[in-house]
Amino acid sequence: MSKRSLSQGLLPPAKRVHLSGKSRPHGSQILSFENSLYDELILCIFSYLSWVDLCATQATSRNWARLAGDNELWRDQYLRVFGRTRLRGAKGFFARMDGREMKPLPGRAARVETQKDWKWMFRISSNWRNGRCSVEECVGPSVQPPIPGRPITAPNTSENEFHIILAGPLTITASSKPTYLPEVLISNHLNHYQTIPCYKHPRQDDPVSMTAMALDQSPPASGLLSLACFLSSGEFFIFEFSPAAPFQPPARRYLHRPSPRMSSLPPTFQAVYYHPLLISVSEDFSLSIFDLSSGNVQLAQTLTSFTSYPPASLVLSSPSSMVFKLVVAYSIPVYPRHWSVGATELIISKGSATSGLGTSSSSSSFREDYKGPLASMMAVTSTRTIRAFDVPSGFVDQASLRTMREQWGRKLLNVADTQTDGKWVIIAPGAGLHFNHTDSRPTASPPSTSTPSSSSFHSPTGLQLYRLVLPAQSNSISASPPKLNFVRTLHGHNSPVVALALADGRCVSLGQNGSIWVWDLEAGTGAEVASADVALTDVVPHSARGTVSFDERRIVSAYSGKVVVRRFDI
Repeated sequence: MSKRSLSQGLLPPAKRVHLSGKSRPHGSQILSFENSLYDELILCIFSYLSWVDLCATQATSRNWARLAGDNELWRDQYLRVFGRTRLRGAKGFFARMDGREMKPLPGRAARVETQKDWKWMFRISSNWRNGRCSVEECVGPSVQPPIPGRPITAPNTSENEFHIILAGPLTITASSKPTYLPEVLISNHLNHYQTIPCYKHPRQDDPVSMTAMALDQSPPASGLLSLACFLSSGEFFIFEFSPAAPFQPPARRYLHRPSPRMSSLPPTFQAVYYHPLLISVSEDFSLSIFDLSSGNVQLAQTLTSFTSYPPASLVLSSPSSMVFKLVVAYSIPVYPRHWSVGATELIISKGSATSGLGTSSSSSSFREDYKGPLASMMAVTSTRTIRAFDVPSGFVDQASLRTMREQWGRKLLNVADTQTDGKWVIIAPGAGLHFNHTDSRPTASPPSTSTPSSSSFHSPTGLQLYRLVLPAQSNSISASPPKLNFVRTLHGHNSPVVALALADGRCVSLGQNGSIWVWDLEAGTGAEVASADVALTDVVPHSARGTVSFDERRIVSAYSGKVVVRRFDI
């Protein structure tokens, strides 16, 4: 039987060209591992590589460099290494109009996902983990000069404290130095800035200072950001400005001047804002709840604590509509003259306060001092408190005695700062500082030969990390109680810590020598970031107070009169 004849059509080119010599037909290509596989198959092979090997393959050829930079490959790498779909360090609502990342909705998930550069996000997160960043000095808040004929006694420049808030690409700063015209400065990455004057009462002849600032963390309904500024005179202002045009004149939305009954309260040193709820804490640890739902500022409730002291940290969130949860971490005294840390959770909603505020100190650390006249205003409906150092009364067994001895070794003689994000609590020991609890500013400790500047039971530079567990409240008797469990001590600084910032499971600490450490609390790792120039880290007095704040891409610190920005998106 004869073979079937070939068709008259052209045959496809052979996969392998067999040549007897070195010469080959013009236009033919030598088969290799790279051109013998489809791109989809190469991407499938690359998906089994680690991110280190994936970076190494980019140096092989242009084609492999193109394929190794595939966005889906780096998405898998990012989720595998960092375990989340966004950058860490975010505060408040994510779908803001100020440049922060947006949570995808189901209907537009595919469109939003393609807008993310996962390789760039991986690089930023890797820079955070390794402490790699660029350092630059930015424009800081200025202080108005004294008016002729009106002398002013201002504190030392080294004791001047800055308030820092990061809002997407904007940096909001203000000085706490007394002045006749306090100002807030809004700047961007190009050092373009605008000042917002905070006018005080015209009958107030004495200079005032900025004591606290709070940015609204609620979803912006009109695309505007709201900023609350508190003065030492008891007044506070709420401004609105557009993040798209931050250098246009802002609008003053609210103005509150305290009544004669409340004017005797000490100034506010800490505040949080989640519209329509604004909460402030004064230097004597009186907690004031302001309701803005009616379009006016109304003082709904005032609570007082006799066992809580600054420094303190506030976290305000909204689990459901018109229901808010406030978590307060603070210093608590420990017999005979030491300090530890405690936390209180307050649930705030519409309606009157319950009788739970008047119970024993084991269930609540705050007592009701004032309640607004309207029953429909915001009020605390439930509260619970947990302490890291708890000494049982009466006789104890051996197990309780061992627990007490372990706790006793963690007590502090001084406290530099306390921070929480609602899940973690960190307390930094102070060395050479002691807090006068009628004033949130530290002062130098008196010299003593018998009393060390820090407890001999712990490292003066170690940060104590606690895990805050707040189970969902229920009426069941078997409901789990809140817990404040000690996790570990974070060691890294070679000088005392003067300021902390904590958000989203990440902590940034500022040392007295100007050094900054970044801590991943979930992974238990830490790294020192790039230091500033020598001119920015001069030796400053031990009484100097620093400030540090961060978001997903940068750290902004203020210390010794300098405002320094460290950027990780490089």
